[in-house]
Amino acid sequence: MNRLQPLHQPKYWFRGSTIRRSLALFAGLATLVQAETATLPEVLVSASRSELPGITIPAAHYVLDRNQIVQSAARTLGELLDQQPGIHVADNGTSVTVDMRGFGSTAISNVVILLNGRKLNPSTDMGQLLLNAIDLDQVQQVEVIFGSAGTLYGNQAVGGLINVVTQRPVAGQKTQARIGLGSYQSRELLLQHSARRPDGLGVNLSMRQRRSDNYREHNDSDIRQLSAELDWTGSKSRSSISLRHLDEFIQTPGALFASELATDRRQVAADFARDFQDTRSSTITLATEHLLSHNQQLAAELTYQNDARDFVQSFRCVPTPERSCPTNSPPPSTQDRETWSLTSRLTGQLPQLDYTLGLDWQQTAYLLVSSFGPQGNDQKIIAGYAQVQFAPAKPVTATLGLRHATVDNQINNNHTPVELDDSITVGSAGLEFAWTEQLSTFLRADQNYRFAKVDEHTNVVYSQPVGLQNQRSMSYETGLRFTAPTYQIQAQAYRLNLKNEISYDADKFANINLDRSRRLGALVSADWAIDNQWDLGGSWEVINSKITAGPHQGNQVPLVPRQRGTLYLQHRPTDAWQLRTELEHVGNQILGSDFNNTGSRLPDYTVLNLIANHETDQWRFSVRLNNLLNEKYSETGSSNGTSEGFYPAPERNLWLTASYFFMH
Repeated sequence: MNRLQPLHQPKYWFRGSTIRRSLALFAGLATLVQAETATLPEVLVSASRSELPGITIPAAHYVLDRNQIVQSAARTLGELLDQQPGIHVADNGTSVTVDMRGFGSTAISNVVILLNGRKLNPSTDMGQLLLNAIDLDQVQQVEVIFGSAGTLYGNQAVGGLINVVTQRPVAGQKTQARIGLGSYQSRELLLQHSARRPDGLGVNLSMRQRRSDNYREHNDSDIRQLSAELDWTGSKSRSSISLRHLDEFIQTPGALFASELATDRRQVAADFARDFQDTRSSTITLATEHLLSHNQQLAAELTYQNDARDFVQSFRCVPTPERSCPTNSPPPSTQDRETWSLTSRLTGQLPQLDYTLGLDWQQTAYLLVSSFGPQGNDQKIIAGYAQVQFAPAKPVTATLGLRHATVDNQINNNHTPVELDDSITVGSAGLEFAWTEQLSTFLRADQNYRFAKVDEHTNVVYSQPVGLQNQRSMSYETGLRFTAPTYQIQAQAYRLNLKNEISYDADKFANINLDRSRRLGALVSADWAIDNQWDLGGSWEVINSKITAGPHQGNQVPLVPRQRGTLYLQHRPTDAWQLRTELEHVGNQILGSDFNNTGSRLPDYTVLNLIANHETDQWRFSVRLNNLLNEKYSETGSSNGTSEGFYPAPERNLWLTASYFFMH
């Protein structure tokens, strides 16, 4: 693999003196810790931003537990989510978009993705999701909540919420070594250690390196990840300090015209032959939880995150009488972001009443330096919120919430300072009906919002004026869950009305507000344990994502499939073997930025995956064969009015892993 030399060469953690220092750190902390029993409560943390049991939420949701994560044999969070109900994942070979409720090109700005309650997609810019900062081997569960979570989580929690909860230090000591090999010269090395002492002190350590040539030409990637956590758990409190570092280098091959796609799907156009991204992200988090009484808890987290990116991003532009095209030979650009965030909340349970009171604060300094000049923003967001649950009468549980948030933007667009401040108050109300132990239904109305990000407020290419309107919306939802000993059925229906939805128009090279838009949708999912060896399940979702006012009234929002379905069949012939088949169907989509709905469409596609896992006391072997039928498709693409670009997805590919566990 030929690795380009970025502006700041990343450290090779697994070589020379660096590996000796890293292994010494592993050995030293492994000696420090010993065995103690610790278990993670089986609770929906996202329901109240706490771990108090018994608190629910009037919304459609599900939890992927540790066993399901292992059985998926997924390499990344994106690959895991891609087969889940109600989540549309699109990969352009450079970054991954996670869409809930049909937002297309702005999906990552309308869903909140959390790592232990900390946002991975902060509000300052539209930077890509750093999903490679999450190591699935450290994940205990993934919580998925559909629809608005505007009261508890605020800005961006419009289409849904995904909270990734990592494992705590284990009882005893456990060390894992894993090697992975796959198509496109992909290889991976992982080392992990976890343990806890009798006095409550625990440690988690992880080192990972993954390299691949990937499917496309000029698409080499090199990912290095290091994480360390010290955790002290007492009878009434828990405190931790965690450090995470990600070094991610990837060559970016860009889009292909339809004629190029037909000739060679794996090629890179000459316009993008220099492009790359080199990202370094470091995070330190201090967290504490205190049980004030048997039913009251105080929690807080303080996080500092530093993101630095060097990149070259070219583009293809067809000139028109209204505009010319900038020279497409950009020099390297830099993008830097420093974020401080503090979250605190008091959660408690009284007779007939559960409550959460909280305060969120986030301060970010952001600077993008490119050939168009500097573009920066100093942004501060402060929000206070409250949520209560009570039972006015059996079998009803009511939920009420209120949040007030303010945003202060100090924007510097090519040395032109602009101050933009705003505030917003939103509320929510929900009812849950537990008719029987097996059957429950809910109704919910929820207001939500999204503050415009810095690179949405400004566009230096064509001097777009600063001052987009902030997005506001109202959602109405209903659903049911039926659970029996061997099967479970969930259904949901929703209507989401948006005002001033923030989007991007590639034809104008500008960020825009859509006057009004609307989502109507329904999702049904089912899981059936046929017997102790066979499981069957699937889902089907329909979304009507439409612009309802303004010049594009009546047209569909681009990059939103009208339907999507999943199906799986799982077989356990013995205790040691598990076999799984996954099928996903995605309907056709209007190309990105084609608000007139007059251009080509992304064709629908169906992808079949096969998975096999074999486990013994100390070994785990996994095989994942993706796209068994060798479907040739594109998950995303865009149009600028005169030309159309497509991002081809990989054809049939294979991934093999072997893990060994040292138990003490």
